[in-house]
Formats: sequence, C-alpha cells, structure tokens
Amino acid sequence: MPRAKAYATNAERQAAYRARHQDQQPPREATLATLGRSLHAVFEDAVEANQSVLPSELLGKRADETLRNLIRYIYLHTDRGQADPVWNPAPSQQGK
Repeated sequence: MPRAKAYATNAERQAAYRARHQDQQPPREATLATLGRSLHAVFEDAVEANQSVLPSELLGKRADETLRNLIRYIYLHTDRGQADPVWNPAPSQQGK
C-alpha cells in the first residue's frame, strides 16, 4: 500500500520546502534595494546632522554611489586592502 501524500499539490510541497530552507535562500533583490536606499537615507541624515563616524565623502548623490563608496572604504580598511591605503570616493555617476 502506497504511503499517503503529505501535500495535495506540487506547489504545496515546494512551499513547504522553501519554508523549511528559508535561511538558505539568497535575499531578494527588492529587499537589498530597499536596504540600500534606507542606508543611504540614514547616512545622509547623519552627515547633515554632523553625527557620522564615517567620512562624509562616502555619501554619494544616489544610493548606489554611497554603497560603492562604503564597500571600497571598508575594503581598504581591512587586511586585504592595506596594500593600497589610499582611499578615493567613486566618481559621481551624474549624467548616467
């Protein structure tokens, strides 16, 4: 006698699998984009209030510029980046 089905449809089975393995799924791009815009806004407020512990030059005109600058800054302040200690913010992406 065959075993009783645990899920009525393949969609239910797939949804259950995803729920069990949610921590192994990559974050959604929309979530990452929202986090990037939020980080940019929080950093912008901190710079305007003169309360940022990071250099204000990291703040770009757009969130993607700010993220690139932040990644470059963090990289250059780790062991891997110490070979080139000079940090320059990314050029402005105006006109693109």
